[in-house]
Amino acid sequence: MPANKVIIHPRWIVAIALLLITLSINISMPLFRIYSAAAGMNNAQTSLVLAAYILGMLPCYVFIGGISDRIGRKPILVVSVCCALLATCIITVFPDVYGLIAARVLQGVGLGLSMGTGTAFISELLTKESSSATKAANSASLFTSIGFGGGALATTIVLLNHFTLTPVTYFILIGITFAGLILVLFLPRLPPMGGSLIRLPYFPKGSFPINLAIAICWAANGVVIAIIPSELEKYGLTIYGGFCLVLMNWSGAFLQPFIRRMDPLRSVKLGFYVVPVGFGLVCAGSYASQLPVIFIGSFIMGLAAYGFSYMGGLSIIAELGGLQKARAVSGYMFYGYVGFGIPAIFLGYIADRIGILNSLYFFELVIIGLSVYLFYRIKNINLASEVLLEK
Repeated sequence: MPANKVIIHPRWIVAIALLLITLSINISMPLFRIYSAAAGMNNAQTSLVLAAYILGMLPCYVFIGGISDRIGRKPILVVSVCCALLATCIITVFPDVYGLIAARVLQGVGLGLSMGTGTAFISELLTKESSSATKAANSASLFTSIGFGGGALATTIVLLNHFTLTPVTYFILIGITFAGLILVLFLPRLPPMGGSLIRLPYFPKGSFPINLAIAICWAANGVVIAIIPSELEKYGLTIYGGFCLVLMNWSGAFLQPFIRRMDPLRSVKLGFYVVPVGFGLVCAGSYASQLPVIFIGSFIMGLAAYGFSYMGGLSIIAELGGLQKARAVSGYMFYGYVGFGIPAIFLGYIADRIGILNSLYFFELVIIGLSVYLFYRIKNINLASEVLLEK
């Protein structure tokens, strides 16, 4: 074999595919409010547009979670990348709110099909290595975190230099996603494991406070993404909403290696302090029209949403799930994504009636109340699971 020939390990091709899928999801996020405003939509309707990808994702994630076990990892990953590619093409050709809705649904399907598939695929490609499942989860977590924030960051930077409804990032993403699809086609096709196509989530005893905790974290993020751009619009700063998303996704994600060393229960409890403080700063920044304060609040919220609360909760749920670990984690993610979408829609509706700031204050009180309740409720997780966690 020639010395200068570079071969990409299949695990990295799968990780790149996950990166491309998640890049597509928020590539147009800085233009959400602008597309919606051009169509005369209010805050509630804009929140519905934001949540459209959950409409595509949850049925795939919840009801056909075993599809890659049945027909193989590679075909499902190919379909997922195709969904991301088609979604970016749609929003490029139709840069308006209706194109955005269609793109969001496709992005949701791509995400719902790829998350479990990609992690399992990497794990199977690393079977000969020790801790293959952990390495797979870490790779998937890192690349998807970069993707979720990276798309929004790239578009925001472009728009700050030259405003357009079809930023160059759309075209670049189409090109690299097509190249990524070619790479995915050359992945080895591993034999399917078999099993049930439908895998409904499992909610083990004692999991409710943990599941609700991640729902609150992701709800706060969803509200910031859906509502804050409308507030920023008053000062001509709508585009800067993309930075909020980047800060929320990356702050906790890049701390994950350190957070994994913490006691999971302590990590979740720390999140009960972090989220109200972060969202409170977002409220204060919106009230005072101080963009840096909003950014700091977004950064702090991300420490919980993708760091302390997320990683700690994931570990606890995996322990509580026992032999049904995969289904229990699906239940955990189900709560998270429902939390991300539903409260944002409700707050959008409230914002149209009592004002954006008042709706944010209201939600801050809800977050504080639920955080206090869960802080004490989480102590009642059964002793057996706590013993496991201490080990």
